[in-house]
Amino acid sequence: MNTKIISTTILALLFVANIYGQDTYQTFTAAGFKVKCGCKLYVNTTFISMAKQQGMNNIIAAYICTENEDNPDIGVIHNINIYDESKSYKNIQPSGYAYFEKKYLEQYATNLQNSGIAYTYTTYQDVSAIEYTFDQQGLPTKAIIFLKNKKSYLIQVGTRKNLSTKFSSLKSSFAIL
Repeated sequence: MNTKIISTTILALLFVANIYGQDTYQTFTAAGFKVKCGCKLYVNTTFISMAKQQGMNNIIAAYICTENEDNPDIGVIHNINIYDESKSYKNIQPSGYAYFEKKYLEQYATNLQNSGIAYTYTTYQDVSAIEYTFDQQGLPTKAIIFLKNKKSYLIQVGTRKNLSTKFSSLKSSFAIL
């Protein structure tokens, strides 16, 4: 009987910890952000390696995690990528930063448009951003890209259920340190 009570108590505590664990921030001091996420983010070494092979050497951070990965109907993939854009700002006066950032987003929008992906301009983290929805290998995905502090940030969520809600949740909890 004692074993049953102890086992039940431990299961209940794990359940409660899991529920409340989703409401706590994961902080990545080296990458300069914190976020609430339904799974534990880890460094996406595969993406970083592939990007570096393609000549992208400005990746500061790439994080990924999945919820319910064994059930494609309710599974969720979270991605956060951060790039160092400081070299692009090198020969630009601070008064020209806004123009550079506008042109950066316009080029990104052109690339989306050329790929047949619809997008909208928005304001996020007090700066201009582009939000878009696309299929990533058959998985409906929402993303937002923006520049801040000479870095570009890409936040993505992919899922077949409640995509807008899950994306909004991740996006609203993302904070630059």
